[in-house]
Amino acid sequence: MGMKHKSAVPPGTNRVIDGHEPKGRMRGVKGDTGRRYRLYPSDEQAGRLASWGHTCRWLYNTALGQRQFAWQQRKTTLGVTAQCAFLTEARKDFDWVADLPAQSGQQVLRQLDQAYRNWWNPQHPAGAPTRKRRSARLSIPFPGQAVHVRRLNRRWGAVTLPKIGEVRFRWSRPLGGAVRNAVVSFDGVAWHIGFGIHTGVTPPEAHARPVTVVGVDRGVKVALAMSDGRMWNRAFTTSGQERGLARLKSKAGRQETARRKRGAKTSNRARKVRVEIARTEAKIRNRRRDFLMWAANRLCRQSATVKLENLNTKAMTATAKGTIEEPGTNVRQKAGLNRAILDKGWGMFETALANQARITGTRIVRVPAAFTSQRCSRCGNTDPNNRESQAMFRCGSCGHQANADVNAAINIRDTAEAAPPLTGRAVRDRDRKVPCRPPTQRRRRTTMEAGTSRP
Repeated sequence: MGMKHKSAVPPGTNRVIDGHEPKGRMRGVKGDTGRRYRLYPSDEQAGRLASWGHTCRWLYNTALGQRQFAWQQRKTTLGVTAQCAFLTEARKDFDWVADLPAQSGQQVLRQLDQAYRNWWNPQHPAGAPTRKRRSARLSIPFPGQAVHVRRLNRRWGAVTLPKIGEVRFRWSRPLGGAVRNAVVSFDGVAWHIGFGIHTGVTPPEAHARPVTVVGVDRGVKVALAMSDGRMWNRAFTTSGQERGLARLKSKAGRQETARRKRGAKTSNRARKVRVEIARTEAKIRNRRRDFLMWAANRLCRQSATVKLENLNTKAMTATAKGTIEEPGTNVRQKAGLNRAILDKGWGMFETALANQARITGTRIVRVPAAFTSQRCSRCGNTDPNNRESQAMFRCGSCGHQANADVNAAINIRDTAEAAPPLTGRAVRDRDRKVPCRPPTQRRRRTTMEAGTSRP
């Protein structure tokens, strides 16, 4: 009598660690890092994934409107359990909703629920959830139990998705852990799949170089300047791409103006222009992300402490248009500065540093930003006239000369740590008339309170 082979992982878990299944179910364990790969679906698979992406967007917006309606009309807060029941009813009524895998729809509702939890958390910087626009990136989430990953050869892997089947992706790096979830997305250029991975690796107690400290100054001409004299910069667009993108955006604006005057639908030509704009902007984003991830990896591996200016990038890049009664001043100059700051990815760089610091044990310190570019790093003299130009710093007291960005980075390195900023709902929503806390009573509604057609 032969013995039956028992798999180390129960059927349905479908997790892989660099081509090998891990032992145990690992219940309740979340992913602690991510892996992103280029996905190569067939034309038929890509069309179905695109349809699912729009359905996920519709579901998110509908569920958000349902929650807002329930609060405004009856002062009740819907939970993810009640909205999953509504999703089941919608799947019975609409074929295009039923075509989306049930696990993906439930993941979308959980994402909305987490967005609300972040908003309700006084220590979390997130604001109120907002609707997803049609021009937003298409994405379809899957739980880890719904996907199966296997390696085909040195260059290729394959992932099995519900109702889609097996789709190949470029195996550009090892998974490094167990797959906990997956997100298929389209960025305007190509399809990608991102895996949430549980590596089981704990951050080191001490950095490999425990006494190293570096100050980093972020700029609009030079992206990153370090206190040790290094300066890193990269152009993410060519002059030809800038002209071509400006031409396409101008053409799209004229087409939209003409469409509104006629009251007609968006034409196929206008859609093609929008697709070309999206492709160009996606290429620029990919170059920017590559540079910032590279810089964050290099800094965190080389330094135990990285000091940055405590900047509120969102407030710094706010528009200066003002209102009709109180119009803004120097609007065009401020718009150009905003574009330059956003192009260098100041906020993305800070996020990349925080993610990489979890692996290397690097400490990220934020220091007050006041006068770091006007203060002499040698004698401490602070004067606006010390900075003669964007690149030249000459102290009027001791005569010290240096690159202005490097001098600022040295000041950042030598400045004491800033006090923790005020966060939470009281700070974020001081001028907004919205509820700060969810109600205590929860009640299930019997019907969906929102529209049923995808906008």
